[in-house]
Amino acid sequence: MTLLIARHGQTDWNVERRWQSRTDIPLNATGYRQATRLGALLRAQGFAPARVISSPLIRAWKTAAILGEALGQTVRVEPVLTELDLGEYEGRLEVEIRAADGAGYDKWREGGYLQPAPGGEGIKDVADRVKDFVDSLDDTSGDILLVGHQGVNMAIKAQLSDCFTRDCLASFRQDNDEIDLWRLNPASALHRLRADSDDTPTSV
Repeated sequence: MTLLIARHGQTDWNVERRWQSRTDIPLNATGYRQATRLGALLRAQGFAPARVISSPLIRAWKTAAILGEALGQTVRVEPVLTELDLGEYEGRLEVEIRAADGAGYDKWREGGYLQPAPGGEGIKDVADRVKDFVDSLDDTSGDILLVGHQGVNMAIKAQLSDCFTRDCLASFRQDNDEIDLWRLNPASALHRLRADSDDTPTSV
């Protein structure tokens, strides 16, 4: 089976480079276009996942709903796919955090979220949270499409590959119009799909 791991479409906070995790920010117009293009891409390439599973946050759920409609599937909400908790960084502009504590912020950012943001979660915390869920995906029911967020998707891929190095974590990052394809048992990355889009990518 193939596991398709999608990041939600763009939000206004992505554009502003304002950190978002648990705050329920909706897709913006670009995010809707990205999700629509990804759905068309999956359909054109013949993907037919047996299940579409989404984070409960609206930006992910709406992306999943658009993809599911394109693929003829309903969406199941899975709470463990909620984004990594950014603690005290939540809702703050990157430039503001760097002005207040540039060295601390840069160390955290360069570490690929291995260390938690103040008052938040680290990647390994999230990997522990999703472990049982990820283990349950290795079955024979067909391909599965997951729609999540930057941090939780990184944690899923780190959990699958058992690789938490900075290089691995950097390679696991996604833009808002990308889907990573993984094979399970043995777990390995296959390739990455990106919507044919002129929209400016955002990674915060």
